[in-house]
Amino acid sequence: MGDLGYLLSCLTYDVRDDISKRIGLNLACDTDRQLIYKYIYTLKDLRNAIAHNAVIFDTRFRNIDPSKAMKQCLEIEIGLPYVNFKTIGDYVLLMCYYLKLLKVPKTEIKSFVRSFEKITDEYRASVNPAVAAIVIHPDLASRMTILKNFI
Repeated sequence: MGDLGYLLSCLTYDVRDDISKRIGLNLACDTDRQLIYKYIYTLKDLRNAIAHNAVIFDTRFRNIDPSKAMKQCLEIEIGLPYVNFKTIGDYVLLMCYYLKLLKVPKTEIKSFVRSFEKITDEYRASVNPAVAAIVIHPDLASRMTILKNFI
């Protein structure tokens, strides 16, 4: 996935514009047409963390600071008050955003979200509440509700 992000970053504006339009990215948020490869780099960091660590609890794997456009696009499209990629929930939001753009059936995307919620609830129930409060962001449930309404 890293190679794809690199290749996309090397493409001309017109080619990136065409890819962004075909996928259905919010072009009003992406005047430089950089979202396509910046989001891929962001997901690459998540993928690598999972591949090397199997289980992740936080976003220490994050290698880039999200641009204003990256945050704004998801906020507008999904209807969120903020996005900062400081919690795992924001990565779930990004994955679901792309799944929807790529026309994955809603039932599959919602099943993925429900699985994430179930795992989160099981974790919350299995650890000390103080630990759960540190690992699980307090507004995760409301953000997942907003996401499901978007899907």
